[in-house]
Amino acid sequence: MEYVILALLATIAHARMFCAKTKLPLEVGEWKHDLKHLDSAVVENKPVSITEGQVYVYDNYFPGFTIRYIHVDNVAIRSCGASAVIKAGGVGTSSVLIVLHAEANQEIRSVVDVWGTRNEAPPQKKKVLVDTKEMKNVKSLYLFDKMRAVHHNNGY
Repeated sequence: MEYVILALLATIAHARMFCAKTKLPLEVGEWKHDLKHLDSAVVENKPVSITEGQVYVYDNYFPGFTIRYIHVDNVAIRSCGASAVIKAGGVGTSSVLIVLHAEANQEIRSVVDVWGTRNEAPPQKKKVLVDTKEMKNVKSLYLFDKMRAVHHNNGY
């Protein structure tokens, strides 16, 4: 009887979950109502038993946009879940690289949201005037500027 009570007590003690890292979301930047929702990703990976755990890499590039707010939420229920770290890019850039890492026997259940603003049109480049001393070497490039050379290969 004592063994049954001891076994029951041991299972109850292991049933409580103590996480080394907090399950707080990763929030970078400041969210505003005028931001455009650039991407949302739901990541669900079952637990693995290898000692290194598991890694998920979220990498995305948003041409023409600047990232202003990133939110990674850990929604794991049965385990501590994954910790999120921004390795490259992020707020103020057009790309982001986020690494989600879960320890052994921990699942990855996370939601990644990226918000940003559209870039303004880039300023048009002005032609740079070349110094006349340097122009002597470059003149030959512009001699045939308007002509078009066509070579027809007839196999001879």
